[in-house]
Amino acid sequence: MRILAFDTAGPALSIAITDGARVRSALHLPLQQGHAELLLPAIEGCLSAAGLALASLNAIAATVGPGSFTGLRTGLAAAQGLALGAEKPLVGIGRFEALAEASGLLGREALAVAMDSKARSLYAQAFDATAAVAPGWPAEGCNAVAEDLADAPWPAGAWVVGDGAAALLAAGAPLRPTEWAQLPAAAVAACARRALAAGHHGLPPQPLYLAPPRAVLPRDGGRLRRR
Repeated sequence: MRILAFDTAGPALSIAITDGARVRSALHLPLQQGHAELLLPAIEGCLSAAGLALASLNAIAATVGPGSFTGLRTGLAAAQGLALGAEKPLVGIGRFEALAEASGLLGREALAVAMDSKARSLYAQAFDATAAVAPGWPAEGCNAVAEDLADAPWPAGAWVVGDGAAALLAAGAPLRPTEWAQLPAAAVAACARRALAAGHHGLPPQPLYLAPPRAVLPRDGGRLRRR
């Protein structure tokens, strides 16, 4: 199964084209902004490097959040346009699941996932050793400061992954550290392959927002000014 997968909702632009478990081409570019300008040219470059055309793919996958509001909208709009134009199934993948998948521990060990929200808080989720959401955790995860998360119902012996792990550990959360902080798009493709195999055939992905957009209105409330 050939899948184009990408993530634009974090501090990188990550794209992968996979064929089964094999990664045909991939790009992981640290990037805080500018995803909209680079995404489609980068996808074209990855397709060329893989020697594939969009029409030869079986599915397209994109992350649905949580993460950057602007980056998330950029990724989902591009994914919907590509899937519609190529008439391919579109699969939305949560970034918690994808990051857990990237660690190689999902379904083998209990996991805590902590991502920096860039707003003095963390996006967090926990999985048990069967890859199910851990007891006591909402299905969509949560958004809270590290100090409040320290006493969350973490599974016993859980490993922690993500770029918010250091803050969570510093706050005293009873978790085991790892060095895994990145979310490569190949992990998004692996999650999509699993979802498609389970019968989830291209349901329209919905964005997952755990925080409101960080937009600030001008002092005049955004009114037009006369010159």
